[in-house]
Amino acid sequence: MTETGTDASEPILSLPNLLTLVRLPMAVGVWFVAAWPSALFGLMVAAAASDMLDGWFARRMRARRLARGQPTRLAGPQGRGAWLDPACDKTFVISVIAATWYFYTPPWWLLALIGAREILLVPLVLLWRVLPHKALDLRAGAAGKLATVAQFFALWSIILESVSALTLALASAFAGVLAVADYVLRAMAPDDVASSN
Repeated sequence: MTETGTDASEPILSLPNLLTLVRLPMAVGVWFVAAWPSALFGLMVAAAASDMLDGWFARRMRARRLARGQPTRLAGPQGRGAWLDPACDKTFVISVIAATWYFYTPPWWLLALIGAREILLVPLVLLWRVLPHKALDLRAGAAGKLATVAQFFALWSIILESVSALTLALASAFAGVLAVADYVLRAMAPDDVASSN
């Protein structure tokens, strides 16, 4: 399918976007399997795999379009995936955190540590929208990916009642703060620096 006009964004039902959107039914599925740790673990692995694959396919599609001389915003800060991917990621992570609280009843503050990135990011995004700044680039960088991995390990330690749960929750909070700082630094960087990321 060829692009027309100046619209360089990908269709909503492109393969990368479908791999992203699959995390929404997975977020619902969490509540059906949360009582069985092995099933929940499998769902978390599947969500992580879809997260890796959507970015990989988006970059490949972007490279093919650029090689043909076609404009594209795939895999860039203005592409549809730039907001769709983090929205689906956060939905899945929040669903796992909530289900862990409901089924395994850990202390609320432990889950607050694990969800530090989301707790800090939601008001930041709202604040950023009312301030005269350029758009906040929510694509996950290395810090964001590290934060998600740390969250999954911390949640898994709670589900398995590991003695390392507090340590992993603190590590998750630290990674989450780093991820939020990375979003802010990218947003405050000059346009030529930010666009090169």
